[in-house]
Amino acid sequence: MEKITIVVGESSGDFIGGTDRTIQAAVDYVSFLGGGTVRLKEGNYRMENTVHLRSGVKLVGSPGGTVLQQGAERMSFLTADADRHERQVSVEIPDLFPVGQTVTIRRAAESDNFGDTVAVVTGKEGAILHLDRELNSTTLLSDGGIVTTQTPIISGYHCNEVEIRNLIVEGNRNNPTLVDGCRCAGIFLFDAHNVRIEGCVVRHYNGDGISYQKGSGVYVLNCECVRNGGRGVHPGSGTRNTRIQKSSFNENGKDGIFLCWRVQDSVVEDCTAVRNGMSGLSIGHKDIRNLIRSNRFAENGYYGIFFRNESDPMAANYNRIEHNLIEDNGSDTMGYVGIRIRGHTHDVDIAANRISFAKAPPERTIGICMEEHTRGIRLEDNEFVNCALQTHSQCTIE
Repeated sequence: MEKITIVVGESSGDFIGGTDRTIQAAVDYVSFLGGGTVRLKEGNYRMENTVHLRSGVKLVGSPGGTVLQQGAERMSFLTADADRHERQVSVEIPDLFPVGQTVTIRRAAESDNFGDTVAVVTGKEGAILHLDRELNSTTLLSDGGIVTTQTPIISGYHCNEVEIRNLIVEGNRNNPTLVDGCRCAGIFLFDAHNVRIEGCVVRHYNGDGISYQKGSGVYVLNCECVRNGGRGVHPGSGTRNTRIQKSSFNENGKDGIFLCWRVQDSVVEDCTAVRNGMSGLSIGHKDIRNLIRSNRFAENGYYGIFFRNESDPMAANYNRIEHNLIEDNGSDTMGYVGIRIRGHTHDVDIAANRISFAKAPPERTIGICMEEHTRGIRLEDNEFVNCALQTHSQCTIE
């Protein structure tokens, strides 16, 4: 079936303008017509707000030439407690948030994870901002509650058959608020299904590069998430059948690849996670039946691969780790361990991986650490290079 294509450009196109408003208008128009493509011409688009995707819409840029540049964060403290299930908040400086602005309601000091709320301002009465959705949790004045414009650059809620291709998402690392991937990222999806994110770059965003929660059939292909403040990529919250392939997640502040809660029946393949602040790949709560194959995890601050500390039956069981290069991970603070397996993890196959160290103190290196309560960890044809201990059962770092 033929579908409409709308061209957006800074100075020419069907929709003319170089801001998020122009892009959103094109997305909404295409959605109204039952889906199609919004094609962004080369240019540097100024993003003072989030672009919200709709089902059936493809958002496509020019490879290497379409940049979505996040603006400076605007933030105000609350003037009254923001109570769970309310659809409004009171702020000190309401003029910072025009009607239509996407905002995050949270604590100033740190995220409340899924308790943060990302919402759109739909109306204003004095210092009161009316919102398009209920608050996910209570944020108290005593907790230093804030409203901030540090929100996703591209987002999609409850959408299907979406594509995001060939875009450079340029965050603003000068924004002071580090956002959490449970509700925010450079590209963020919630309850999205049959999605293709391909050929995109997310860099310098003060949070996770790409995050998607409660989805299925999400493919991340030939993407790059680099030098973001949080994690590189962060699927979670019951995500099934995701494919993360041929992508790079390097020099991020936290983990390169973070499989959060209940990521299942999925594949991470032919990726790199290098020089991240925490682990190359982290896997944990009910993350089962996943295949981690032919990746390179190198020079990360914690571990190449980390199985988090989960009790039975919530551990990352029934996974397969094969044909990965795991090189020079760790630090003096965290120790030097290629793969660390904690908690009650069981029934994991680790086969044909190469675990090596060339830079670490040779007497401190461990290839695979399988801790006290793990069981059924099957090792086959792994190669250990410059590992003082190929396997071990204890790690002194909590």
